[in-house]
Amino acid sequence: MEGRPPQISRPAEAWLRRGRELTDNGKLSLSKALLSTCDPLRTGQEVYAEYFFPFTLVDEDSNLSCLKARPNQERKIRNTMYNLKEPAKDPAYFNFTSHTDLNRLAKAVKKDIVIYYAHDDGFKMFEIYHDFRGFSQKCPPAPPGEDGFSMSPHSIRHRLKKIFSAPCLYYVLTVKRKLYKFDQNLDTLFMAGSYFFARPDTTQYMWWREDYGGMLSRTLGLSAPGFPIPTLLDLAFSVDRLYELWKVKVILVNFCKSNFNQKEVRNVSRRMQPRFSYFFNLGIVAPSGSRSVSEVELDSIELAVCFYGQSYACLLQDEFRREVINQYKSSSRRDKPSGNNFASIPVVSLEERRLALAKLDAEKRAKKRKLKGGPEKPVYKRSKVCECATCRSDTFDLNMNSDGPERLCSYYLDISDLLQLLGADDETNLTAVEQLCKLSVASMDIESMTLSVDLEPPVREGGGLNYNVVDGARLEGHFKKVQKPIMIAHLDELDDGCVKVFQASSDAEESIYQMMRDYWSHVQELRNRAKTEKRKIAGTLLDLISEYKNAHFEVYSRWVDEQRLKNPGFEADMTGITKAWVSSFPGQLERKLLKLITEYTVFSFYG
Repeated sequence: MEGRPPQISRPAEAWLRRGRELTDNGKLSLSKALLSTCDPLRTGQEVYAEYFFPFTLVDEDSNLSCLKARPNQERKIRNTMYNLKEPAKDPAYFNFTSHTDLNRLAKAVKKDIVIYYAHDDGFKMFEIYHDFRGFSQKCPPAPPGEDGFSMSPHSIRHRLKKIFSAPCLYYVLTVKRKLYKFDQNLDTLFMAGSYFFARPDTTQYMWWREDYGGMLSRTLGLSAPGFPIPTLLDLAFSVDRLYELWKVKVILVNFCKSNFNQKEVRNVSRRMQPRFSYFFNLGIVAPSGSRSVSEVELDSIELAVCFYGQSYACLLQDEFRREVINQYKSSSRRDKPSGNNFASIPVVSLEERRLALAKLDAEKRAKKRKLKGGPEKPVYKRSKVCECATCRSDTFDLNMNSDGPERLCSYYLDISDLLQLLGADDETNLTAVEQLCKLSVASMDIESMTLSVDLEPPVREGGGLNYNVVDGARLEGHFKKVQKPIMIAHLDELDDGCVKVFQASSDAEESIYQMMRDYWSHVQELRNRAKTEKRKIAGTLLDLISEYKNAHFEVYSRWVDEQRLKNPGFEADMTGITKAWVSSFPGQLERKLLKLITEYTVFSFYG
């Protein structure tokens, strides 16, 4: 038949030429079987390391630590992810059924990976499972002055050698999940008849000295274009010129992969359903400027040309053409995005969302307590004194509940902010706060010397003795040098900027310990002195807080007396009024001021 090469080999011949089964009857996973046979000079772990390498890279300017800086640790982690102890388990981040992972592996090994799908009984059924060669190959230029085309076996073999493409690895996956490796292209095996998605008698094979433009024109029965189209990418950018030449609307796609992964033989016929075939959209041959989805009217286009294998093209059957149209409409390669319904989306206020989230969170906690068999937690309700509608509403109960959304709202005010809110941010008080801050900070520095130590371990296989865990990291090898502190310098505001120096009398451990004890005693003494001095400086502020505090509890005491006159059995809630004081601005000022008086922070160059 014109346009189709003679049958070089039959499925039965390929079945006889198959080698050993790579998964050893399922004892080895498909992913590890593929990784182990990608490179004859490297093991599956080494190929996996090359595949996993891009996952460990970080930006040079991000200032982040990376596994590449610790090769031993990286190797241990990667070997754990590959998991040699469980041969039937896929490595982490690599799965044979993921076509994206297969393409990443092909990029890592610098070879195209082609996987065919066949029947376990003599390759009676033989099709493409994974094939992305069309995006890396380039047709050879036609020699000048030669217009004839040859379909002889010699010309076909010569053409296959001339096609500019990356080296390929060829595998056959069977229905029962067995994997075989071949050393040559097996495209001719599924050409015993038309491919299942092709219209009868429309399959074309690329002739010698022909490119994608010539094969497309023969598939459509039209005149050949007068310009070269050596790659699928050039074809995608030539749709305008092709429409000007032919005045015919055509959808162009490339068959890349099959999404059929059934393991049962009885389900093999389902592979021919359109939803299991993935077609990459190359473009639409249509008038320039009118190829948007809404203008072209995709459903009315009756011609869809599919390129597949290394050198084949055909017209798609109607059911596959409709599937291509549906994929094209739902893909991101549309020239014009479809409209949105943002205007019709119902708007939910922030308050409604906040309340809904709080109710949902409360239901989740109640469900967890019920599963654990614990008692139901009583809902806390704050006692209400006010009789207004707001305080008596359900919204108030939800907000003031101990599990309510109000607990998520927080703010932070420093002493200066609180003084400003109370109207007491005069120069005297702010100067006192600044002095308190200066007395609360000190600095120190440690000087050390490097000493050689005699900790050579006994020599053994592996290079030395492994020491125990130190600071969360296992030290391999042995210690040769250590650093010992010999002097400490301390500086703060109490001694008017004078530096206090502590020095060890020798490098003996007892001297170093004595130096550290003396320094710690000195720091405790300075903290007590600073606390006394800061209380004197903060006297005015403490008096101001005392006035607010006395007024707060006096008002509450009068209110309690009034309530007891009305109701002799009334009991005062001292806990509630104390919490009210702590939450007030003067109460917050008291807490932060006392904390500043008590704190004594020593900074060092070592963190």
